[in-house]
Amino acid sequence: MPSTRIGHAENRDWVDFAKGVAIILVVLYHCGLFLSALDLAEGTSRIRAVLAFYPMPLFFFVAGLTSQRMLTWSFKDLWRRRLLTLVYLYLLWSLIRVVFYLLVPHLRATESAPTDPLNVLLLPVWPTSSYWFVWALAVFTLLAWLVRGVPRPAQVTAAVLLAIASTTTGLLDTNNVGWDRVAQDFLFFLVAMFVPHQTCRLAARVRLWHAIVLAAAYAGLAAVIVLLHASRLPGLVLLESVVAVGAGIAWSVILRRFRWLGWVSALGQRSFQIYLVHLFLIAIALWALAPLAGVHVLKFANLAPYLLAAVVLLASVYLSKLLRPVHWLWVSPFRSRPTPKRAGKKVESAS
Repeated sequence: MPSTRIGHAENRDWVDFAKGVAIILVVLYHCGLFLSALDLAEGTSRIRAVLAFYPMPLFFFVAGLTSQRMLTWSFKDLWRRRLLTLVYLYLLWSLIRVVFYLLVPHLRATESAPTDPLNVLLLPVWPTSSYWFVWALAVFTLLAWLVRGVPRPAQVTAAVLLAIASTTTGLLDTNNVGWDRVAQDFLFFLVAMFVPHQTCRLAARVRLWHAIVLAAAYAGLAAVIVLLHASRLPGLVLLESVVAVGAGIAWSVILRRFRWLGWVSALGQRSFQIYLVHLFLIAIALWALAPLAGVHVLKFANLAPYLLAAVVLLASVYLSKLLRPVHWLWVSPFRSRPTPKRAGKKVESAS
């Protein structure tokens, strides 16, 4: 979700399109999840299970594509240019969420109460906030920097084993969404960080038949995992996520060429802002829809998550534009500006 810098020598137009598709699926996933609390999303549980394989691995993979340079930084530069902003944004928006739920009823009984004092105190180390993604990015950034001296094959092997254990039902479950997703998705961030140029060169060679084969593989694996409850097979869910990222990139390369789909790339360019604000809009919608929980027309139509996702996406774009002048919502005000080493040299801005 963070912004990506695009090299002139490589065409990465597909990145924004891929992030656009991913944020659409994230919003749809959350709409189905929230509406299920009112029993207004009947029949969408399996769809949510399928959606879980793609968006977050893709976002972490894209973040990794632009992170290789940080391995050469000192810790001071790492903190100033990347970690400080991530930590700041995670804590800020998590606390905004706490205040929000002091005013708006929290209707999801399956989720720990956002206003619980213990949950609030433990946010830095035990992310129960919906902003675990930002927290995980900070953990990935620090972890990748700390192990930068370890041979890359060893890093990838360890990340693969951790991902297999955490994505296989019954093997590794911390009972915390942040730590579970760190274990599951660090592999994608790490691998992308090692092969950014190779990824872009492969993307440039994608043809339609590649995208079709990958989509078929994704659908087949999803059917096996969801319909046959095969998530207990070690590595199968991880394989599905790998195929999902590959399929997402391939189809993004193909579809971003259509001008009438330019709005998807526009959403991708705003994906981080949409991610930060969309959950508040869903929660407000859930509050407004609570009186309709017993309406059977809505219950069985299975359209509610899709309609709500469309409304929330549009509203999130306008809300983020409205809040854009409030800079401290998006960027840490505590960042210190880098000092030029020599006069006449252009100073690189913080990532």
